[in-house]
Amino acid sequence: MSKKYYKCQLALIGCLLVGMIFSIGLPAAAATPWSWSASYSLRDEAQLQVGYQFNDFLGVDLAYQNLDNKEFAGNRWLGRILLEPVDGVDLQVGYDLTGEQYLVGGETALPLNQNLRFISEVTKMIPVHDGNKYLDYLVGLEIGIGYNHYLLAGAQGLYQWHADHEPELFVELDLNWRLPHNFQIRLQPYVGVEGAFSHKTTVYKDWDQVQAGLVFGQDTDARWDIGLFARY
Repeated sequence: MSKKYYKCQLALIGCLLVGMIFSIGLPAAAATPWSWSASYSLRDEAQLQVGYQFNDFLGVDLAYQNLDNKEFAGNRWLGRILLEPVDGVDLQVGYDLTGEQYLVGGETALPLNQNLRFISEVTKMIPVHDGNKYLDYLVGLEIGIGYNHYLLAGAQGLYQWHADHEPELFVELDLNWRLPHNFQIRLQPYVGVEGAFSHKTTVYKDWDQVQAGLVFGQDTDARWDIGLFARY
């Protein structure tokens, strides 16, 4: 890789570290536009993200993390502009510096009634140079099934432009329990219609504006993973 690419990586690392140090040093009770997260797991290794929110409409972030799909495995450097035109709709325009491709997409969480929300996550991946274009998507209905417990039923997949594709239908539970001393447990089992199964368990604690915890589980290939995380 070129020296210019490595210099760009170093600049991004510096921005991440400065942002994290700055936000940690702020008084816990004071409002701050900065946010950060850091995690390490056996499978995904180290991941970092730092964000800055200019106002209710506009924010930016820099990250070294996984795109979370099999076609683009491994961590990569990402920069994004985040827009929230209305409540429940988040739009994103970004650039993958590692894979040299543009990322355009958004997320929605729109209430349909008291216990039902329409959920969607869509990211279009456009390579800078000649290459395959992809659409990573998830759409579904989230149903409230009790206090802080939800069921998400829908379809997801990674669609390659002009190629045959069949969505993966699935059901995922999101179960949450509060414990004494600000501890919480989150359990997320996932079942695909064609038999895929995965699960993730998160045990975490809140300190004012900081949250930290332990996460472990298996993916749909039955591979175990365990890690730690913290976010502000």
